[in-house]
Amino acid sequence: MTKFELRQEYLKKRQSLMLEDVAHANDQIAANLWNLLTDKEINTLHTFLPQRNATEVNTWKIISIVRECFPKVQIAVPYIIPGTKEMQHYILKHDTPLIENRWRIPEPDPVQAQWITADELDAVLIPLLAFDMNGFRVGYGGGYYDRFLSQCRPNALKIGLSFFSSANKISDLDEYDVPMNVCITPDIIYNF
Repeated sequence: MTKFELRQEYLKKRQSLMLEDVAHANDQIAANLWNLLTDKEINTLHTFLPQRNATEVNTWKIISIVRECFPKVQIAVPYIIPGTKEMQHYILKHDTPLIENRWRIPEPDPVQAQWITADELDAVLIPLLAFDMNGFRVGYGGGYYDRFLSQCRPNALKIGLSFFSSANKISDLDEYDVPMNVCITPDIIYNF
């Protein structure tokens, strides 16, 4: 299937999820991520923040678990530079001021937050709608994460988070698509 076809199909699948199914899936994804992180050497973990009123993986739950179980791990989050397809990254502390952008995604206030470069990140949690058995993902179509992931160190762990199992293959990949190392679902941790 093409990215467009997968995007349409998985948006519908997400919208059809019941609230209790989403809550259970979030718990399972967080537990699976905890299992993955226990044997990794990670100092800085980058995560997306979920869009308000959208059915996305609840990374706030993950942030709480990381802060509690891995207190030495520094958490970073993205900020979309207005008018561009580029992101900057900032440390997320308990008191970091957040401002909702036009897509209703909370972002750190770049004036008050501590900036960090992409090459300082050890692992990145990646939003997605669908992914395939080769570790390639279908996002929302803006290309933000492919640009960002290409700026990360080659050994940075790229971790997708998905409510659903993998599709077989994305038929229209291009040279800008960056594969993930791992994708965590409620039932399975896929390694690529």
